Amino acid sequence: MDPRQQSALVSCAMTRDALVRAGASDVSFDPPESGTLLARFRANGADGVAAACPLFDLGGLLADGPTLARKAAFEERLHAYGARDALLWIPPGAALPDDPDHAAGIVADAVRDLEVGARGEAAFRVDIAVRKTGSEGSYMSVLGGLSQHWAKFTNQVMGEYQLDSSNVYRLPEDETKITQMVDFLVLVANGIRQDGNATTVQVEDTWRVQRLDGLEQPVVLCAPPGSVVDGREVRRLMRRSLRDAEEAIGGADGFRIAAMITLANSLDRELVSTALRGIDPLLLAGWDYMPLLVDGQVRSLLEPSAPLA
Repeated sequence: MDPRQQSALVSCAMTRDALVRAGASDVSFDPPESGTLLARFRANGADGVAAACPLFDLGGLLADGPTLARKAAFEERLHAYGARDALLWIPPGAALPDDPDHAAGIVADAVRDLEVGARGEAAFRVDIAVRKTGSEGSYMSVLGGLSQHWAKFTNQVMGEYQLDSSNVYRLPEDETKITQMVDFLVLVANGIRQDGNATTVQVEDTWRVQRLDGLEQPVVLCAPPGSVVDGREVRRLMRRSLRDAEEAIGGADGFRIAAMITLANSLDRELVSTALRGIDPLLLAGWDYMPLLVDGQVRSLLEPSAPLA
């Protein structure tokens, strides 16, 4: 399935579920056509259109033949393992696994016991490096996925250290697991006796998975690994996607939904809500609902108006 059609399908399915949770009735949508980001949508007895607005480098993905081939191979192996309604969110900056069969097995195991509509996590073992740079003080500088937790190492390590966790793109949702990871790395660091010595250990990079009603083929949502975007780029993508959606919908009757879909390490670290403040309000006029879809969760950027409310 074309990545644009996949984005539209995922957006419609998650938007449908969000509206149902909010109390809407008779919510359904037509399958999006190949190569498009639009789908006909129905709710509360009214008709409308839903537009997927990708806030990641979808254009770069469509032009990246090697990444598209790895994505297709990954999805093919997920299908073979029976994970046919699985949606996997690849964290920003992460590359698709080198061994799609092994990775698909991990994801299939993670979704096997999930109820339809539920979210979970797939854990991949990755290498990280700890180096001792000095014997004074109690400090660890951190690169990569654990950088936001560098302060947790202070007063626990004996000496000065550098931690390279660049292979960790997403931490588990459970804070207890993060604490356990930090405690383990403190033990590893304190076991390095000689200044200048380093050791490599394995921890888990934890990616979001979910079962999504409406998927008949697994979907891997990803961008080229070098296309991580900042807040400024998110604003640019939002302006462009809204203009493109306006043009594609044209004068179609009914309500209009702009479903923003982005890649982030977690819902708490998404950049879209802040970027929205820099968007011309005229670009937002005329939209009846604007959900943000990120890491398997939904956040309302614009609340539903009638007839969706």
